[in-house]
Amino acid sequence: MSVTPAVETDKDEFRTMHTELNTFSLALALVLVTLGMTLVLIMAAWHSGSEKGLRHWALGNLALTMGLVLNISQGLLHHSISQILAAGLMALGLGVIWLGVRAFKGSSQPQAGPIFAAVLVMLLLAYFHYIQDSAIARQASIGICLGVLALLSARELLVPARPPLRRAYWFTGGIMLLSGFGLLARAALGAEQTLISATEINLERSLQHATLLGVMVAQIGMAGGFILMTHYRTMLALQQLSEHDPLTGTLNRRSMHDRAQAVLEGAMHEELPATLVMVDADHFKRINDEFGHQTGDAVLCHLVTRIRQHMRSNDLLGRFGGEEFVLLLPGLDAGDAQEVAERIRTAICSHAEPISDQAVVLSVSLGVASTDIYGHDYTALVAAADSALYRAKAMGRNRVEVSTEPCDELRDNMALRLLSQFRHNLDV
Repeated sequence: MSVTPAVETDKDEFRTMHTELNTFSLALALVLVTLGMTLVLIMAAWHSGSEKGLRHWALGNLALTMGLVLNISQGLLHHSISQILAAGLMALGLGVIWLGVRAFKGSSQPQAGPIFAAVLVMLLLAYFHYIQDSAIARQASIGICLGVLALLSARELLVPARPPLRRAYWFTGGIMLLSGFGLLARAALGAEQTLISATEINLERSLQHATLLGVMVAQIGMAGGFILMTHYRTMLALQQLSEHDPLTGTLNRRSMHDRAQAVLEGAMHEELPATLVMVDADHFKRINDEFGHQTGDAVLCHLVTRIRQHMRSNDLLGRFGGEEFVLLLPGLDAGDAQEVAERIRTAICSHAEPISDQAVVLSVSLGVASTDIYGHDYTALVAAADSALYRAKAMGRNRVEVSTEPCDELRDNMALRLLSQFRHNLDV
């Protein structure tokens, strides 16, 4: 029994309508999902305070969502106008997202870049609509422009970074990389299919749907990646606050203990020496009383700056308490560390520039203790360096003292502490 041509035509029209309906329903669902992700970014940006990048990403995702909505509701405007505006909004959105990535990393943000990209893609589409009508040229223009913008963001993100931020960088950058190559491949595929296809309208429609779905899925992944990046950045900031002294930026006492002990254990495993230096600002109470606590804070920051000028990359510096700092020098014995301590003392006491606009006379006393005598135990080294520091205070300040044998220190420790305390009370 044969089927009439009219019936076959009705079936083809039904299949076409069914396919378009499914595509429209899926696109609408994805738009709603991406709109929800955009709202999440907007809320996060609203409460982010000074967090850089989030507001760019929220605005970029909003522009992308508006472009996607125009793509699936082209009946509201003329088809060509809707497509031109949609492409311009998506280009603007990806450009603003690129600016957000650069802002997140602390790089410059050329504000004219996204606007130029949006205007360029709209001019190209207008030309290939109204002057030289070519669906393939329009699709190639959209794919190349959006693909290049996505690859620019991927280039900013696929770089070495500190864990765990690196995972968020590479996750988001990988999505941007796949999106960029996918958009460029789509443009190339459209140009290739013109050689073998005679139905340009169907090709334009199918490529447009593929682009729509691909961009929306990528948008969901990008929004999740941006949230991860912000989350990990906040984690690192909290870790920085918990491990460092807020005034001087050095390690705080607890963090210095943990890191120094780990370094000492590594040095012991490799059979290397290490030396600990205790640094104390002389007459710091007098400085606070004479110039005020703000000047005292500036003195501590100046002291840390001077110490860091004589540190290597693997040395550790922490604030022990008040005006006392601990410096760990792995790989150096007592003799080499004494030379470093002497250079630090000379650099601090010979400074001529004013501190916080005040002519502050500053000097330090330093105590040195090495693993050659006290072993690779942080607590023992601190106690020995502290005893040597008391000796430097008792012998007139502004000097470096190296810790002696434990038996000698036990014999002289009480007398030196009493003398140091007496001189401190007299503030001489």
